[in-house]
Amino acid sequence: MKNLFLLAVILLLSACGGQEEIPDGILSQEAMVNILIDIRIAEGKVDVLSVGRDSSAVLFGELERRIFEKHQLDSQIYRKSYQYYMTNAELYLSVNDIVLDSLKVRQQRLKTDVVRGKEN
Repeated sequence: MKNLFLLAVILLLSACGGQEEIPDGILSQEAMVNILIDIRIAEGKVDVLSVGRDSSAVLFGELERRIFEKHQLDSQIYRKSYQYYMTNAELYLSVNDIVLDSLKVRQQRLKTDVVRGKEN
């Protein structure tokens, strides 16, 4: 009976809670998704190279700088935003799920393009 009461309270609280407003100085979910997609792609590029750890770090640093430049973003704002999302599990999981789904779609498109290229 105690568990049922706790479950009812949790459901009630979650139903009453509105969507959390993202504070000023924090990237929107959409912006965070777009940046993280580019960062995950950059990580993948660096991972496939056969270079040492130091070289990988330098290369990733340069790719990350280019990503920030592309998105007209200061690295401090990105880091502050990333920390914000990491400390808000529901938001982080939502953003991360979108990033993973987007990367899967891109990967599938690449595979399809390769197969079509072989057919032609």
